[in-house]
Amino acid sequence: MRKLVILVAAFIGLSGLSAQAQNLALVLSNGYYENGADVANISRQHRQLVSAFEGQGYEVIQGVDSNRLEMRQALDQFESKLADADVAVISLQGHVAHFGQRSWYLPADIDANSATGVEFRAVSLDFFAQLLADKPGQSVMFVGESGREIYSIPQVEEGLVAMNLPRGVMMVSGEYNEVSDVIKNKFMRRDARVIDVLRGDIGRLDIEGDIPASLVLANGRSTVATPETVEERLGLNSNQRKQIQRDLTVLGYDTRGIDGVFGSGTRNALADWQRRIGLSVSGYITADQIVLLREQADEARVINDENDRRYWALTGADGSEHGLGRYLERYPNGLFANRARAELARLNADSDEEAWAQAVRIDTPESYRQYLEDYPNGNYKNIARSRIGTPPEVVENDAKRAEDALRLNSITRLLIEQRISDLGYRTGPRDGNFDLASRQGFRQFQQDRGMPVTGYVTADMIRRLLLNQ
Repeated sequence: MRKLVILVAAFIGLSGLSAQAQNLALVLSNGYYENGADVANISRQHRQLVSAFEGQGYEVIQGVDSNRLEMRQALDQFESKLADADVAVISLQGHVAHFGQRSWYLPADIDANSATGVEFRAVSLDFFAQLLADKPGQSVMFVGESGREIYSIPQVEEGLVAMNLPRGVMMVSGEYNEVSDVIKNKFMRRDARVIDVLRGDIGRLDIEGDIPASLVLANGRSTVATPETVEERLGLNSNQRKQIQRDLTVLGYDTRGIDGVFGSGTRNALADWQRRIGLSVSGYITADQIVLLREQADEARVINDENDRRYWALTGADGSEHGLGRYLERYPNGLFANRARAELARLNADSDEEAWAQAVRIDTPESYRQYLEDYPNGNYKNIARSRIGTPPEVVENDAKRAEDALRLNSITRLLIEQRISDLGYRTGPRDGNFDLASRQGFRQFQQDRGMPVTGYVTADMIRRLLLNQ
């Protein structure tokens, strides 16, 4: 499906870089799509690409997971500044598709079911290239392809095809990780000529168009470390990012999930924390701030645990339904939450089927022991016995049975999807149909809140999502 590489003769005789004009970059990264396959790493690497350009003095117009309107707005802004730029670069990362000799970069809300639909809902790569034609010999287009089909569209295939680029425009394309790496580590290396980068090892990338002999993309004009670059240099892994989100959550800030991805929820939480304690507000964290945040969170945990135990003694310890409910309302993830849910399951179970659904939802040795005590000859007695000790993950059939027992109507299913989506989890179309995308969003929600991870709706999820308990 990939094209043959067409390497055009070098574009010689260009003047050097101006000492005054600023370089301009359009950086679009679409990894999460409303309909079809997601490639999460593309969205997660977006900030690194932006920082690479900003670190070399570029004015960056950016968009991550942009829909059609947002892409159009970014293009309008890029076009308005293009005439005053010295060097112009376009970096596109995400799903690329083609029909015949026509290739497109797909927006995050693409919903076409024909080649004609794609033509009117996506942006052709020819259009991006034609914008750069105003800067012959001073422009490069990078296309990082996902390598995956977003979903099946008749006659439309994944990837791009060989292009007839305008004179003076060069295009570098290939797998998104390789394109991203070559931008950050080679083309954005200070004073590296484009021609010298191409003479080196660039892996399996394809080069098309005119190769500017004297063009330098990184002139090292900016040496000021931005908050983004300071955080990026920390090299935080997913677990470290999750710990920062947990610490913020303990202190009362809403990160909109604990998933290791610093989206708008985490950025706003960081900014609020910085503002409250009198730090410079950026929404990005430093090494010293990580230490300070951990210290504050650890102190808060000690206080929270003391309050948790005290409130349990006043409410749930008496074993009443009212007391257990009051405790869980205040401490849904508290020290005694599993015990409280097991007690409520015993109090509220009216049948063997409901009792088993409750036990599976809580998924602790105590819940299975309680089920056996209440229903020693129940239908699920053998499964319950096998799960006492270190219970395995709830199998899909059991989880599905527990969800079916809830008898959710279409309106409730739609509300659940909408609420999960509002909390920052991806569910695909909000239509009340629990498809694969919905199940993945449910799993992430459950995992972030310490619930059994099944991807199926439970009574506990409904209380948390729809009753704010």
